[in-house]
Amino acid sequence: MVSLYQEARAVVRDGSFKPRKRLGQNFLVDEGILNAIVRLVDPAPQDEVVEIGPGLGFLTRRLVTVARRVWAIEVDSFLVERLRQSSSGSHPALELLHADFLKIPLNDVLPPGKVKLVANLPYSISTPALFRIFDFREHFSLLVLMLQKEVADRLIAEPGTKAYGSLSVWFRIHGHILDKVSVSPEAFFPRPKVRSTVLKIGLHREPLVRETDCPMLHTLVRAAFGQRRKMLSNAVAGALGKDRAEVAQTLGGAGIDPRRRGETLTVDEFIRLARALKETGLTADS
Repeated sequence: MVSLYQEARAVVRDGSFKPRKRLGQNFLVDEGILNAIVRLVDPAPQDEVVEIGPGLGFLTRRLVTVARRVWAIEVDSFLVERLRQSSSGSHPALELLHADFLKIPLNDVLPPGKVKLVANLPYSISTPALFRIFDFREHFSLLVLMLQKEVADRLIAEPGTKAYGSLSVWFRIHGHILDKVSVSPEAFFPRPKVRSTVLKIGLHREPLVRETDCPMLHTLVRAAFGQRRKMLSNAVAGALGKDRAEVAQTLGGAGIDPRRRGETLTVDEFIRLARALKETGLTADS
């Protein structure tokens, strides 16, 4: 029986395809990790699943046998054609979309109900892809994401740590970790130089922040992490174009020391401060 490693190696040795590092084309060939991902997704016969970056289709061929439908979104034309010609390509459960996940009109192509999302996100697009997933969160009931370990660490980092940043804040606003699996470079072909992590993410019933507070929160988060060494009052005043003393007073009124650095704030403090600034009229356009 041909192993997944042998199958992937044969595709590359054929000469008609060369994996592109920019697209994260390191294909998962470890049966144990693939089985673990299926376990995390836990697809039921009535479930619809979106798969971002099916690659050589090793996970896809498992998903189509257990889910009602699999929407596989692949940007590489060679891999799309190979998937079409594979045994999974004619499976009635498969909807293969040749598209860039960052650009595809998700509201137009996805079913009206909630779907589970599974993705292997390359480092080069992981941050914009994660923010887009959060922007379209109403489509998803569950996320199972393969990420470079560095990105996964940023996602789940605690306030005050070096890895804590805007991605950490926005993740906590939308979801929480249910499970994770560490993945070594040996699980891929070609073998990358970095470790990966699979995260199973549950989404809150509703985001922790009101939609009307999002613009101010975006401004705050950018200011806090764009100028990490500045005191929070200075960073926020600069971002809003306001008087530092007035901003410091609002910070104090929200129970936040204006001398703190933004990277030490919890998500609850960011949300509380965004509401306080709005209520006192300290917005960028006021």
